[in-house]
Amino acid sequence: MLKSIRKYGILVLMAMMALTSCMDKHAKENNYPVPGVDFNLPIGDEYTIDTLLYMWQVEGTHTFTDDASVYGIVTCDETSGNLYKAAFIQDGDKAIELYMKSTSGLRIGDSVRVYLKGATLSEYSGTPQIQDLEPKHVTILENNKDIEPLSISTAEINSSHIGRLVRFDHVEFPADVRDSTWATDDAYGQFNLNQYDDNCNPVDNSVIVRTSNYAAFAKQQLPQGQGSIVGILTYYSGNNAWQFTIRTLREVVMTDEPCESTPIAPEGDGTADNPYNIAAGILHQGDTAQWVRGYIVGSANLASGTITNDSQISWGPEFTHNENKTNLILADNPEENDINKCMIIYLPSNAASGIRDINLKDHPENWHSLLKVKGDLTTWLGKSGMRNTNEYELN
Repeated sequence: MLKSIRKYGILVLMAMMALTSCMDKHAKENNYPVPGVDFNLPIGDEYTIDTLLYMWQVEGTHTFTDDASVYGIVTCDETSGNLYKAAFIQDGDKAIELYMKSTSGLRIGDSVRVYLKGATLSEYSGTPQIQDLEPKHVTILENNKDIEPLSISTAEINSSHIGRLVRFDHVEFPADVRDSTWATDDAYGQFNLNQYDDNCNPVDNSVIVRTSNYAAFAKQQLPQGQGSIVGILTYYSGNNAWQFTIRTLREVVMTDEPCESTPIAPEGDGTADNPYNIAAGILHQGDTAQWVRGYIVGSANLASGTITNDSQISWGPEFTHNENKTNLILADNPEENDINKCMIIYLPSNAASGIRDINLKDHPENWHSLLKVKGDLTTWLGKSGMRNTNEYELN
């Protein structure tokens, strides 16, 4: 009998050593610590994440003094460096953050039991957490139990999505920040995420992608296009904002053409040989006798007053208003239809060059042609423009 017990004990010890060796190898390959193993944790009262969230809403902060457990699947871990001493778990459509006393070896897809005694149910600025949690109190039951992200619109976000793994489609970063990296050396990166419908109408822009400066991808440039992004949604009551944490760049697929074009840098010096582009012409409003060059993208449907909306502009291809004879709208991008990125060129009827003859009402074929023109850079129809125009070259 004693020999059998010894033999059984040796087999158990060998199995534990093999398991530890396997975990050691996995941890070393990922440069990450081995999860602690405590085989003596009682189960106690069994809670669901849904029950904990209700408890938090009703009672507020609660410290567990008796044996208790909650189960879930890890949806976000620390391996990318975007989280520190933290992970998220989800059960069905309910999720909560685990905030631990030290780093853990949890991995996305781990099915876990969380031993709650000694931990505190609380929140961080609106996002519920299980705090003061010992990593060795999280037992891994199974691996590779990945959860599919919930595809939602940014306009559909509500409190039930806090902590959940979600996916946004047709999203892009604002054009003026795309040259930025996900984070800087000494600060978190925080950038709005804009969503559009199929016609490039904005859906909402209330989600902030927040990235740790310790993330492995922190120094990489933000994506330039539009597409999909997967991550964890949280709420930060400090600025009443929805925040989004990505898990890996593999889940950021934003390679389609964006709705908002990247700003064009000012170029040129205003001479005939090196004319200002439209971005520079806007920047140099107030200068006299300068050359600019841009694409003819439209014409204002008024000859005086101020442009206040798009109904006062013909972006093409038909130009039926008599007022279309009096002006042209130039842009750096031939597809531009944002008047604030354009210049309105007044076409005087008495110019010696006969510049009014290139108007779009009489010559709609000039639409999208490249025009180089000289005049005074000054506001026209309430927008950046040019007056006293005379010399020009039309291509």
